[in-house]
Amino acid sequence: MTMSWQPIDADSWNGRSHDSFDSSMPYPGETVGGLTSNHPMVADLSCIETEELEIYIQLLTPQLGAIPSDLENGLSVCLEVFALSEGLGISPCVMQTLWQHSVRTGYMAALIAMDQHVSRPLVWQAFVGGLLHDIGMLIFLTQQPQVFSAIVDLAQCQGQDLATMEQNFLGTTHAECGARFLARWGVSTEVLTIVAFHDQPFQVPHSAVCPLTAVYIANMLEGGGIAQDGDGLVGSEGEAYVRRLGLWDHLPLYQGWMRELPHLSGL
Repeated sequence: MTMSWQPIDADSWNGRSHDSFDSSMPYPGETVGGLTSNHPMVADLSCIETEELEIYIQLLTPQLGAIPSDLENGLSVCLEVFALSEGLGISPCVMQTLWQHSVRTGYMAALIAMDQHVSRPLVWQAFVGGLLHDIGMLIFLTQQPQVFSAIVDLAQCQGQDLATMEQNFLGTTHAECGARFLARWGVSTEVLTIVAFHDQPFQVPHSAVCPLTAVYIANMLEGGGIAQDGDGLVGSEGEAYVRRLGLWDHLPLYQGWMRELPHLSGL
């Protein structure tokens, strides 16, 4: 199999500099509860439905209060990056699939974090981390769409680890690339850690359930990403990690919650 590509540039978007984008775009004077379908950036998202995201935010806000300002920036970045990705050659179907996976992973991560009695700011951190965890895939899809699609197909056909294939062919993984890119947008270090290690949380030393744990489990249970980068699957290291934190027996409960999400959102 022969593939031709250029190195992925995590500091730019399809050859355009990060500095050309308004990463401070959303919502001066507003809280996350102010997100509506009338928001200018939301209106630009023609290929994806934002209704489900709005519903989840409305459900979380009364329980958690307003999203912390540093995390509100992460939500803004998520909306802007998805909006900027439209018109760059990504299939609308692929965009919708990745968006839905990200939104549901974020909400499920928040539910898991709340169930584990994580503090309110950290629940929001899990939510935003879940929304952003696969942003690196958008970078791959805009800069090297054919190569990335071929890598995904090859990984699935051969049962190979996607991250290993990405590293071999692109010189980085979607998790690493996404974290480096988001760092330029002022996303918090804690959220960057979630993005960088969402498939391998056991590489980050911690002894208790944290937002990274919640995103890892939510991503695994949602299982609807465009690439099977561990979505729906848990390897031996992942199982050992979940068992060590005492969450293995909680998985059937969380699976049930995940199945209810489409009914909860009415979508």
